Amino acid sequence: MKFVLSTIAWVESIAKKEIEKIWGKIEETIDRLVTFSWEIELIPRINIWSRVGNKAYILLSEKDNVKTFDELFDAVKDISWKSYFKKDFPIVVKTNSTRSELFAERTIQSLTKKAIIKSRVWENWIVNEDESLEKMEILILLIDNKLRVLLNTSGDALHMRGYRQKAWEAPIKESLAAALVLLSGWKFKEPFYDVFCGSGTIAIEALMLAKNIAPWIKRSFAFEKLGLVSPEITQKERDDARKKVYSWEYTIRASDIDPEMIELCQENARLAWVGWEINFEVKDFKEYLDKEISWTLVSNPPYWERLKDENLKSMYNSIDKLFRLNPKLNGWIISSFMEFDDLIKKDTYKKRKLYNWGEKCYFWKKNI
Repeated sequence: MKFVLSTIAWVESIAKKEIEKIWGKIEETIDRLVTFSWEIELIPRINIWSRVGNKAYILLSEKDNVKTFDELFDAVKDISWKSYFKKDFPIVVKTNSTRSELFAERTIQSLTKKAIIKSRVWENWIVNEDESLEKMEILILLIDNKLRVLLNTSGDALHMRGYRQKAWEAPIKESLAAALVLLSGWKFKEPFYDVFCGSGTIAIEALMLAKNIAPWIKRSFAFEKLGLVSPEITQKERDDARKKVYSWEYTIRASDIDPEMIELCQENARLAWVGWEINFEVKDFKEYLDKEISWTLVSNPPYWERLKDENLKSMYNSIDKLFRLNPKLNGWIISSFMEFDDLIKKDTYKKRKLYNWGEKCYFWKKNI
């Protein structure tokens, strides 16, 4: 079988490593999409284990040079739909067209539903619109006139871990937080710090990664309700994931100047079942300027679009000072405050473009 994992932009290389780790064979990698193949048990495995993925799909069909609605209709109609879902399941069709001749969203959605019905999945079959039933979500993806018909096996997006019931006004995406920790090269035996912890997402994702806690051991997925995989296979994958959790202890500290944020962090960590293993404290990050530090720091400091802070330049100068005063510090920040480039010596940092909720950011790394 062929599968597709969608990701946030610029972390496709991390997604490939995740897939290879669980035995998937990489077929193709393009912008925000990794196509891979393996047997049916990879459906629960990728959903349970992916830290940077958005949604996991089964690739039902792909076809080059689809430029007319007739070609789209025929490609969808030729799929063996009865193999993938039960009678009467409501169908939701989503579309995404990039640099393609077919781009009318409503027409594509309507035509796809008609093609599925025309395929005579069942005689006299009518699409059920009952909102209370599990939906079969189909994604019609057109990129450079290449058609991919995808079936969502995840349901809700995988970055929605469930532990963050509340967050401040600009929380970082959980999948992006995990990607930042992975990109930092943090060695788990060394201390890890987040000095602008907000709702605690980076610290929580760091500990889950260090302890090898699968992000989704407990959550249910669309593929289960659609009957795509036997319950025995899915339960085995969950049991195997539980057995792989490490019992070792790690030093992870997270701080914020706002006491309410620290209370929120503690509640989120508790919901993630790691609350007792992260040291959250109320602290101004400038207090670290007087200390010699040699740990890994990954943080998401405030920036202009988020807080309208009048003292941003002063704060980012202090961040730069913290990094410069500590040559042994493995320091990283993610921010859309582009003026940071004007405050620093360019040869002391490397940066990588990323996106947080569609907002362009850079992940600045202090050169050691």
